[in-house]
Amino acid sequence: MSERKKAVMRRVTMKDVARRAGVSQPTVSFVLNDRRDVSVSEATRERVLKAARDLDFQPNRAAQSLRSNKSFVIGVIADRVVSQPYAGQIIVGVQQAVQAAGYVCFVVETWETPDAGQAAVENLLRQGVAGLIYAAPGPEPVHAVEAPDGIPTIFVNCWPANVPDPTLVLADEYQGGRDAAAATFAAGHRHVVYLGGPHDDYACQERERGMVDAAIEAGVDPATIRREYGTYQVSSGHDLALAVIADETPTAFICGNDRMAVGAMMALQSAGLQCPRDVSIVGFDDQPDLADQLHPPLSTVALPHLQMGVLAGEMMLRDEEPRGRHLVPCRYIGRGSLAAPRSVDAR
Repeated sequence: MSERKKAVMRRVTMKDVARRAGVSQPTVSFVLNDRRDVSVSEATRERVLKAARDLDFQPNRAAQSLRSNKSFVIGVIADRVVSQPYAGQIIVGVQQAVQAAGYVCFVVETWETPDAGQAAVENLLRQGVAGLIYAAPGPEPVHAVEAPDGIPTIFVNCWPANVPDPTLVLADEYQGGRDAAAATFAAGHRHVVYLGGPHDDYACQERERGMVDAAIEAGVDPATIRREYGTYQVSSGHDLALAVIADETPTAFICGNDRMAVGAMMALQSAGLQCPRDVSIVGFDDQPDLADQLHPPLSTVALPHLQMGVLAGEMMLRDEEPRGRHLVPCRYIGRGSLAAPRSVDAR
């Protein structure tokens, strides 16, 4: 049996690497821990690194933590994120970013805990995590447990009401709303209705702000755009769209999210109208197994959950915690639910 196969059957130690490289165990430690303050020739360094690769040496992070007093665990405080099929990509992104550097994530779900997860977070801190990442399924305020000095804390898709000058990673909701509306106006639509989420919701406000700027750029008076507000649910989109259709038939609905867009499609169907022949519909989220499975497939904006998680993980590994708000671009995806209005087609 080869030495490498034998190594698979038991954990390779620095002593094994030292024996393979023909050097002392302290020399292996100096090289693998990149101790540049200790004099080791370049030839010896290369010999040690080659021996470590040949034996597939994996560092013992627990031992390293004890020796260096450095943790290799990132605590992730998730509020309703784990159970969400697309928001869960935030955690996947964090893991992808930190695993390459030898870190692991310890995820705590705080949803419906009586103390909003405070006890769980305090326990994470007692375990000596290297940093904390808070994550939420949608942009919203969260309550953060005070962390000791030197423990970086990053908020993804959320922000703390009780932490001054926090580090935030958010989707660029404004840019996403602007791109969705710009595509609608570029298709020739001028009789547009906006079906948003709650009026005081951050995402709704940012997406609407982007729509207003896109309208101005397209030469459309924002005051002519009817705006109705709901709850981001299918039933809300259905009821709002039905109420609009009872008064007027716009050429396009720009919806606050994909679920409301589904409701609007159902309302069109019940009113004897078709999408996009009679009314085009644009959503927001690009919810997996929904937006691209509709008939017609939904034109929408993809939220960058994975990319937000990756950015948060990369920031956690930096020597200095970057303060302020960091926006991750959204991506507009054109599909079959958006077409030119019939009056434009006829020209």
